Amino acid sequence: MSTETCRCGAKHTGHICMLKSKGLVEEIAHITDQPTVVCFTCGAEANTADNVCAPMPIEK
Repeated sequence: MSTETCRCGAKHTGHICMLKSKGLVEEIAHITDQPTVVCFTCGAEANTADNVCAPMPIEK
């Protein structure tokens, strides 16, 4: 388990910011192919709120 701390101050190994810092491009592509939320902090779009620090729904 990773001991790195996410930008939101917790250990979130599945957050896009953590995956990006580790260079896990394929994993990011897999969780961003049908985005429903956007991170208020960094603007990353993700399929679920579990993959960003500060989720907000994407307005269609």
